[in-house]
Amino acid sequence: MKEYTNHSGGCPGSDMTWENIGNEYGFKTIAYSFRNHHHESKNPKILTHEELQEGFEHVRIASVGLKRKIPQIYPYVKNLLSRNWYQVKNSAAIYAIGTFQSKTYKLVNGGTGWAVQMAIDNYKPIYFFDQDSNQWFTYNYGFIVQKFEPFDSIPVLTSNFAGIGTREITLAGKNAIRQVIEYNVKEC
Repeated sequence: MKEYTNHSGGCPGSDMTWENIGNEYGFKTIAYSFRNHHHESKNPKILTHEELQEGFEHVRIASVGLKRKIPQIYPYVKNLLSRNWYQVKNSAAIYAIGTFQSKTYKLVNGGTGWAVQMAIDNYKPIYFFDQDSNQWFTYNYGFIVQKFEPFDSIPVLTSNFAGIGTREITLAGKNAIRQVIEYNVKEC
């Protein structure tokens, strides 16, 4: 069987669903964290101050694509956003669960949107399951228009992937994760 490593944030919801289902099939998880961060993963990788600073530089870049200002934020929230960079940096592709901000299929809601934007900024393949439409999308890095487009099959996992997403995962999101993992274990 192919060996898989999931680069995660270890938070409740999608992160832990990716990790727990992956554990059933022998997947390894690295859950990026920081000092005084509470998360559920048993596989934390505590980032140093310098690593978090590197991550925050990518938060600054992502804020432009997201059209979100970076207000004065609490250090804890700053670190949450900064550690997203390591999920993106260390993975070959991003597999995220959540919702879109609008039907233009350009921006992803919440904290997941920050990691997805970092992946866009670094031209990583992205597969996004929109819980509102119960549909997988992939990001098209087109010359004229760059946006998410429907993806009509089950995404193939890379051996190093980021399994991330919303804390408010639905049954459809959980089923999408299980389907991806089981498909890849059987087919690859």
